Formats: sequence, C-alpha cells, structure tokens
Amino acid sequence: MAALCRRLDRTRFSPAVCCLTRGGPLEPMLREAGVPVCILHKRGRWDLGIIRRLREVIDSWRPDIVHTWLPTANTIGRLAAFMSGVNTLIASERAADVWKGRARRLADRLLTKRTRLVLANAEAVKRFLVERVGLPEGRIRVVYNGLDLAEFDASAERGPTAPLPDSATTPLIGTVGRLEPQKGMKFLIAAMAELKRLGVSARLWIVGDGPDRGDLERRAGACGVGESIAFLGRRDDVPALMRRFDVFVLPSLWEGLPNAALEAQAASRPVVATAVDGTPEAIEDGKTGLLVPPRDPAAMAHAIASLLTDPGRRKSMGDAGRERVARVFGMERMVAETERLYEEALEGESRDA
Repeated sequence: MAALCRRLDRTRFSPAVCCLTRGGPLEPMLREAGVPVCILHKRGRWDLGIIRRLREVIDSWRPDIVHTWLPTANTIGRLAAFMSGVNTLIASERAADVWKGRARRLADRLLTKRTRLVLANAEAVKRFLVERVGLPEGRIRVVYNGLDLAEFDASAERGPTAPLPDSATTPLIGTVGRLEPQKGMKFLIAAMAELKRLGVSARLWIVGDGPDRGDLERRAGACGVGESIAFLGRRDDVPALMRRFDVFVLPSLWEGLPNAALEAQAASRPVVATAVDGTPEAIEDGKTGLLVPPRDPAAMAHAIASLLTDPGRRKSMGDAGRERVARVFGMERMVAETERLYEEALEGESRDA
C-alpha cells in the first residue's frame, strides 16, 4: 500500500491514507512523499466510535475511490464509505484467511454487494474467496505484489543498520515474518533440531517480532538449539540481511502471496517454503526453491540440508529466483495494473450513474 501510494501517477491520482489504529514505520515515508496521513487511534476491538470518526475523515476528503486493506479496514472502511455516499469501493484481500468464521464471511459477502472490485494478491486467494467465502468471481481481480529490485541489488547494499550477532563460518538460515501462529515459526525451530540430529551445522536468524516471541525463545532452548538461533526483532535493513542468508525459509501455515519469499528471491537467495495458498505462485518448486508440506519439520529440515550441502544448486536457484521476480513481480507492473483497475472501477460507476 505504501509503495503504491508513493508511485501513483500524480497527474491522475491523489492518494491519502487513513490508519485506524496507529501510523508506524512507514508513516514518515508516506509524508515525505507528500501523501496525507490521518491516524484515528482505534481503542481496542470494540471501539464502535471508529466508524463515526472514519466517516468524518471520508466526508472531509470527499474521495472518488475508497480502497481498503486488510480484514478490519475492509469491514469498517466499507461501512463508513457506504454511510458517506462513496460509490466506488475497492477492497484488498491479502491472504486466505482461514480463521474467518461464518459471521465474518457473511459480512464479507454482504459488503461485497456494494463493492466495485476486490483485489487479491494471488490466484489462490481468489479461489479461497470464491470457494470458501462465497464472493462472486466476476468482482475479483488478481494483482501480484510488486518489488523494487534495486533495493536488493548487491551494489545498493548499505550494510546493517543495527548490530548483528557475531559472524561465523557456519551456514546461515534466515526467515522474516511476524512472530504469531500463522507464520509457523515453531515448526522451523523444530526443523533446526532435526538438522542437528542429522549432523548438519547451521545457524538461524529470525527477523521480526510479535506476541509469540517469548514462547519461541523458550521452545528453542527446550529443543536444544537455543545457541544456534538468534532473534533479531524488527529490522529496517531486510534487503541487507537477505544477502547474508545462505537459505531463506518460510514455514507459514497459510498465506496470500508472501512478500518475504519474493524479497529473498530478489536478493538471489534460494527459498524453502511450505506449499500453502499463494506460496507456490511465488516459488517455482525445484527451480527457485523447494516446497514442503506445512507442519512438517522433518521435510523442511531435509530440504534445507539438501541446499546447504550443495552450493552450486543454491547459486542456480538464487539466480533463477532473481530473474523470475524481475519478470513477474516488478513494482512498475503492480502500480500500472492497479491504476488500470482504479480507472475501470470509475468507468463502471459512470456507466451505472
């Protein structure tokens, strides 16, 4: 979303961003790009006044399009936009959210009746929305995530922005993600224990933070691999870190189109990932990485070991991944496709008027 707002053609579109709860690390980037940012400071799950406050923002901005992102905003944002009389609504679905119950899926179906387009970031997410949520296929468009490859070029590497664990000659595995159940980090820790049992030496850097961090640190110690795992927390230098990894691993239980896997390939790194939802669209199994079943530490460990012990294969997969990301997941393509869909949505409104 931030990348899109910064790159939209300003002769045709004027973006503004409203965050329900907080700004965060991307807020200064947006403001520096001249994108207005409004923060509503949502107070917990049951802050019903958030709809009124968001409606006031929409009324003051008078947008032609309201584009919502992620589940809570897709619900609250569309409700507020309906109440403000906005006719062109677009919702972005970023994952196959298996946690949604009947009530949430019913709400999605009802809200979509008044939504011009739903943007999914993978064909697998589109299938989930049609088959499991019950959204009309004709309303859904797939726009793959885009990356700025220049950020991952070796020539552009600025080095780490914060201290790192002591360097060593032992092969380095890396992962990046929120530390919560969806990302399956406990299975990667179990895979590290399996690698140790197989006699394969490796270190693991876990980049990211979240509510499961304490439990994962305790689990690493209990599995006997605590000394081989470093929890780096949230970092602003992911492109530089990606180039340090020998193998990138994504152990997710469900996904949309995983940006972290695309970023690893942009940095010319082979990927071991679970074959869930949109991940097989991001990774070509056997060409740019290896896909394994979710919740299977043994399969994950064997896939990692096969790459750690074969530098030539790592190199060829990394090169293939970089080439594919450049060809399929470029930033310019994502922005151009989204701009085209904005215009399609507005044209549909004109026809209906």
